[in-house]
Amino acid sequence: MAFENSAFTAPSVNTQAVARYLSPTILQNVVQNLFHRPGRGIDQRVELGDNLYEVRVIRQKPLSQKSRRLGATNDGGWFSSQTAEQPTSQEYGLRVNITLDTPLVVATHAQNLVPLDLLNSQSRLYEQHLRAHINASTIAAQLASNFNYNANLVDDGGSATFVTYTSGTDSIISKFFAAALVLDDGDVDNGIDTFPSDGRIALWRSSARIDFFDTDASVLSIGNWKAQDLIEMGTVEYGKTRNTVDDGYFGHLDGTANMIVAKRIWSLAEEYLVQSGAYMASGTLDEVVGLMAHSYSTVRGIAMQDYIKIVDAQEGAGYKLQPAPRWGIEIFYPRGIVVFGTESFANPAYPSTTVTEITIDATNAIA
Repeated sequence: MAFENSAFTAPSVNTQAVARYLSPTILQNVVQNLFHRPGRGIDQRVELGDNLYEVRVIRQKPLSQKSRRLGATNDGGWFSSQTAEQPTSQEYGLRVNITLDTPLVVATHAQNLVPLDLLNSQSRLYEQHLRAHINASTIAAQLASNFNYNANLVDDGGSATFVTYTSGTDSIISKFFAAALVLDDGDVDNGIDTFPSDGRIALWRSSARIDFFDTDASVLSIGNWKAQDLIEMGTVEYGKTRNTVDDGYFGHLDGTANMIVAKRIWSLAEEYLVQSGAYMASGTLDEVVGLMAHSYSTVRGIAMQDYIKIVDAQEGAGYKLQPAPRWGIEIFYPRGIVVFGTESFANPAYPSTTVTEITIDATNAIA
């Protein structure tokens, strides 16, 4: 690394040298906290350990027998003629194999000569970076699974579950309830009559939140006598406080927590999407306005044992931070996720009316 010579004549005003000072205060990056929490958009009850790579989750399939009527021509005897049912199961696997573990080195010289707490600042920056990746990968997994589900659904002659929303024209409240209706109807093929109202989460681009307040059919135009308070707090629920620094929360509707997802997270989510052996192009998710998900749909495991080790640097005098987290996401019920798209949205898993599966992978896993 080349040595940068100091410009001893700078700064100056009118040829007079003036003071220069390196502030000991570090400007803080603002990175959103985890959107999905256990029981809110994901299930995170799986037990993980240091040496665990994969978790097998078993779901007992629902019964299939039909009712009968005594005395009927068909199956009307004293005993049922139907074949006795036995327990059957569906197995799912959760692989906890994504990591963010490049070491961070802080030289003693840097720590001593720079009046900043570099060690702690690097640790804090890493934690923020990790949160962003967990958020992005979780959103990417939910979108990819739902894209694939709908591609197959339409290819088989069904109707997609996407909710199309045109800003400035459609009522975002009506579209919100249209998505809620999809979850209300459950996933009958997989033994779920309805996805319960609790456990739901709605994640939105920041532009969509404005429409909750700025259209003719918003939370402010349905006779709400506390509309002024809603405008003041920037929320869709009276008595709640909006936050952007934590998880973007701006209130509940129909029992569902609503969050703003920063543009950076949507862009990072694109970097996790893989199709035909290559990462998806930047802009793939531009027409996705948001998504609604139930905790039943998604299982996420995070192994945080020995989260960050701090050891002496092998390169020389200093310290090395060695992070070692692992996480994984698996979608069990794609129908438990509903995607909001603009009028220009096209399912990327169904290009040219051909089902082309989308998966996710770590952002540096494919050459």
